[in-house]
Amino acid sequence: MNSHRMTRREFLRSAGIGATFLFGQPLWLGRVSLSSNPSALSLDKEPIEPDAEISIIARDTTMQILPGAPTRVYTYEGKLLSGAGVTVDSIPGSYLGPILRAQSGKKIRIVFRNNLIEKSVIHPHGFRVPPECDGSPTQAISPGETKLYEFQVVDRAGPYWFHPHPMGRTAEQVLMGMAGLFHVWDPEEERAIPGASTGANDVPMVIQDRTFDRNNQILYQPNMMYGYLGNRILVNGKPDATFALEPRAYRLRLLNGSNARTYKLAWSNNMALRVIGTDGGLLSEPVSKNYVMLMPGERIDVWADFAALAGKSVTLRSLAFDPGGMGMMSGGMGGRGMMGGGMSGTGMMGSTMGIGAPFDILTVNVGTHATSTPVLGLPPALGMRYTVNNVPNYNSPRPFTLEMGHMMTWTINGRVYDMMAVADDEKVTRDEPIAWEWINNSPIPHPMHIHNVQFKVVQRTPPAYSASYGTISDGLVDSGWKDTVLVWPGERVKIAMTFTHYTGMYMYHCHILEHEDMTMMRNLMIVAPTMPTMPGM
Repeated sequence: MNSHRMTRREFLRSAGIGATFLFGQPLWLGRVSLSSNPSALSLDKEPIEPDAEISIIARDTTMQILPGAPTRVYTYEGKLLSGAGVTVDSIPGSYLGPILRAQSGKKIRIVFRNNLIEKSVIHPHGFRVPPECDGSPTQAISPGETKLYEFQVVDRAGPYWFHPHPMGRTAEQVLMGMAGLFHVWDPEEERAIPGASTGANDVPMVIQDRTFDRNNQILYQPNMMYGYLGNRILVNGKPDATFALEPRAYRLRLLNGSNARTYKLAWSNNMALRVIGTDGGLLSEPVSKNYVMLMPGERIDVWADFAALAGKSVTLRSLAFDPGGMGMMSGGMGGRGMMGGGMSGTGMMGSTMGIGAPFDILTVNVGTHATSTPVLGLPPALGMRYTVNNVPNYNSPRPFTLEMGHMMTWTINGRVYDMMAVADDEKVTRDEPIAWEWINNSPIPHPMHIHNVQFKVVQRTPPAYSASYGTISDGLVDSGWKDTVLVWPGERVKIAMTFTHYTGMYMYHCHILEHEDMTMMRNLMIVAPTMPTMPGM
């Protein structure tokens, strides 16, 4: 038997001349690529030996969303090809992509096939992955091409997700349906809340807004200032979402998968939202809130006990809120004055600038009795605490100013996106603690997202001019690990983090997808630590 293992260089060479079989599975005809950006690819790095192999296909299809004509959508189709420690499940009847579940530490190979009529690429949101797997616009592949993602899941348990990231087309591709969940579990989480990471206890809820035309087709008419705001809410790809749950405790995993809309989430019966996790996993201890602010890209895990609601219903709503800085601008946009906005009873945007009527997100119909097992107990102290004492520049963080430039361009430190440009203040050293500060000088909030890292929010300086700031600040959950954070108009938000595991080019940007597409996005470069000079050398 030939024991020679093909190197990555040999693999790419053979794939480039039309490989027809890969990993024991038929390979779709088309070019196989690890990256369209040669600077991000090390051809001499050996492929991993995966614990599991997954196929994800981007496809243009139709789905029955509303009564009547089917709706054209883009979707991800997922399939587990081989291996263990990973599951791939679809959301029945949904245009959304699959739910991937993986154990931390597992090595994964994803074969992504682009069957769309335009370029696309997958970004594993919240993960630390090699630069060639990060899914930047430079790595987008053309129709008919295939891209490999090979990485080890090095992150702790958490509610991660994935979505496209092509230049100028991210917003519309996500709007058309391209998003999937990627949940990670680990022994720490299992010890803290046994049985809460899989099965009937774990309920994903992806919240999105959409507008449909009279033929049930998704209508994309974004506003250059605020981004895309739909006039009806879908949860897990379905309108008027209803969940039938038992009178017991559940873990609800909420993702704001909207392009631009912010939600002020609260229960209709005024019971508290008990938050046990954020973007990067479990909190050190649960946090109870009357409402929670959730911007695009952010996630929260909610511990919801419906034991006292047997035979009743409760609705998760988005409350009205003042847009803060937007209120200084002239009207004429109705409820579009804020990404939270409001919706009237007819589902259209509210008419008051920034302060619209509350609207329903989903309804939970609670059954009359609970099964004996599984029944979750109350969560204990859960995650890991964090201090900023070891961050050298905590008191003088790197400033990143968010502004609206000329001709409705959005800028970070006065810069717009350049595919290969990295400024000096955008270079960071691997394994070195660092502090940044977001400074929002623009009139609307921005959810700022950094690739390849989880950070801690360590200080907020409220805006000086916003009387309404208190109506949203009580709904912020800053005690957990984050990869996306709300920065209110006039606010300064200091974060601390350490980039680990990999060097190379990654990205940071506003997660209002229209802002990202309009160049409110920049590269960052993670460089290797400088080796100390030895005496006598």
